[in-house]
Amino acid sequence: MTNNNFIRHFAIIFLGCLMCTKSYAQHTTEFLFDPSTMSDDYVRKTMQANARAVFAEINRAYDQNKSGLTLSATNITTEAIQRIQTLWATSHFYSTETDITTRVLKSSNGYQVRNVPVFFAQGKTNEDKYQDIVLEFTTGGKISDIYISIAPHQYAQIIGNSNEVEDIEERMRVVELVEVFKTAYNTKDTVFLKNIYSDDALIITGKVVTQQKKTDMPTVLNNQKIEYSVQSKKQYLAKLQKIFAANSYINIKFTDVVVTRHEGNPNIYGVTLKQDWNTRPTKDSPYGYHDKGWLFLLFDFEDKKNPQIWVRTWQPLQDGNGNPIRYSNEDIFNLSDFKFR
Repeated sequence: MTNNNFIRHFAIIFLGCLMCTKSYAQHTTEFLFDPSTMSDDYVRKTMQANARAVFAEINRAYDQNKSGLTLSATNITTEAIQRIQTLWATSHFYSTETDITTRVLKSSNGYQVRNVPVFFAQGKTNEDKYQDIVLEFTTGGKISDIYISIAPHQYAQIIGNSNEVEDIEERMRVVELVEVFKTAYNTKDTVFLKNIYSDDALIITGKVVTQQKKTDMPTVLNNQKIEYSVQSKKQYLAKLQKIFAANSYINIKFTDVVVTRHEGNPNIYGVTLKQDWNTRPTKDSPYGYHDKGWLFLLFDFEDKKNPQIWVRTWQPLQDGNGNPIRYSNEDIFNLSDFKFR
């Protein structure tokens, strides 16, 4: 093959690759919701059509690098439009699949479908970029919310077997709220966070303190301990707002999620999980910011429509040098550490 033919052949291949990459975000995503999981066939088909229409716009806007989305109230509620626009402003995203087949679940306000794979452009790693979302629907079939989900195996572990778990509906509600809560940090939704935290919330944050011990040895040995500080809701949100303002992109992941119901008060649930917090590089932080820690949340569901967080604790899993900090089970905050009247 001559050099000219080789170059022409290579150019055709390269152009073809570009076209494939370009068209990947242009595809239409078809939704098929398992009819065996929903008796109302009309609403199910309405949900499918609305999901298809919304993601047709999302995929198109991603392909054309649009700053905003043009969504119709025919397919989606006003509140959900705001949620998607906020998520879009944080990071442009699109559906990675041409066909999504999944089941329909009951939710607190209607229906939901889980495990909808999407690609977030601002993610630092493949794990950040490729995530699943949840679509919430009204009883009539409109999309009413969208949020980033926990891993499918985590969801299955928390919900358990419906024949063995007596509070399965409550657990589904807890998971739903935890996922919305997580997404609120990703999208910097200060309004939601202000509402979800009780005005009297107890907020405890741990940090690593290195103490120096003098010995007869010529070297100095370091001993680490965790020092805890208590903040009010007002103090915590003020600090959080500064963090939001200083970072264009924040990605939070929840893993190892454990849900516990209070033995004496069925409206109280504790959630213990590992939180992984990542930000993109900035002028002040050229490598971005990253930390891992144990997060504990105490939810009060006495007001079913307006559940609140009464306790938030955070315990670091790494020191300033990235070295792991190990806790015994007794050292990690959980529901038994707090008393109720």
